[in-house]
Amino acid sequence: MSLRVLVAGAGGGIGSACERLLRNAGHEVVGVDRPAWDVTRPGGAEAAVALGVDTLGGLDGVVHAVGMSGRPLGDGPVTAASDEAWSEVLRVNLESLFRLLRAGLPVIRDAGGGSFVVIGSTLGESSDPDFLTAAYAASKAGILGLVRTAALEGAPWNVRVNAVAAGLVDTPMSARAAADERIARRLGELQPLGGRMVSPDAVARAVAWLLSPASSATTGTALPVDGGWSLR
Repeated sequence: MSLRVLVAGAGGGIGSACERLLRNAGHEVVGVDRPAWDVTRPGGAEAAVALGVDTLGGLDGVVHAVGMSGRPLGDGPVTAASDEAWSEVLRVNLESLFRLLRAGLPVIRDAGGGSFVVIGSTLGESSDPDFLTAAYAASKAGILGLVRTAALEGAPWNVRVNAVAAGLVDTPMSARAAADERIARRLGELQPLGGRMVSPDAVARAVAWLLSPASSATTGTALPVDGGWSLR
């Protein structure tokens, strides 16, 4: 069954893996990213959804793979995190999801139902001394609350809303962690399944499952794809 899917954040490590896997599986995909299609800005989500509808004739699924780390802006422990990091990370990671949900859910409803999938993080539900990032953790925890709220709203329309709670994934955004010798030594503890970073393709496969009819009874949840991080 071919699906019509919009992937927001298609230029990133996880978003590009999602777009590639979905295309290879025979689905019709429109991928968008900044600067041309910036869903983090007012009007951007609506424009991206309109592009998907105009290009594909409707949408059966939407993937929100938009996200950033606030480390370069001063994100860190609560007592040290900067105002700039707090504002920007919440805007990019959480506010953009709200805007895309608001624009996309009615379109999926009008298609007769479908699926909305969000890339979340294990840090939305757990903490670790080497990953104390107040803004990032708050944004990912907020995603989980927004997913549950949207899932309950969408259920009568046969619209499912789920997240993938990703662990440390081998993408450019994780370069700082990958280069940290202490974190490298801890990988076997942090992600005991293989003791390595998760591949973007593993996340993309989970996204594809949540988009598909195979997950038709699943909504309002966060599927861990974290190499066992959540077992600790």
